[in-house]
Amino acid sequence: MRAYLPISHSDLAGFLASQSLDADQVFAPTPAFINENLDCDEEEIEYLLSVLAGESAFELRGSQAGPGLVLAIELESSQCGENYEDSLTLTGPIMWSQVQCALLAHNGDEELIWFATQEIAQELDSWK
Repeated sequence: MRAYLPISHSDLAGFLASQSLDADQVFAPTPAFINENLDCDEEEIEYLLSVLAGESAFELRGSQAGPGLVLAIELESSQCGENYEDSLTLTGPIMWSQVQCALLAHNGDEELIWFATQEIAQELDSWK
């Protein structure tokens, strides 16, 4: 299942270094969210969730100038805990190998900017 994790710059740096992250909750296509958006296909559902995660990521920025950071993660069903309206809890750590890409949210932009996983380490310092 594709999920979206808003993350601070320092937590992303730590995740990259340790290759593992304990996160409490991620934005995900829960049954309640899908039922609220029955007119949307899978791609539209993922877009809506990524935007919600991007909005949430603004609260985690180190500075007002920095972007909101979101990781798209492919979860195993065994990692999925309790479902909420647009999110779920995690039952175990996320491994770096589960990261699909990074998404950057900027104030005033509706679209998130996509970065491949192999670009994250080289771009990280510019995202402060």
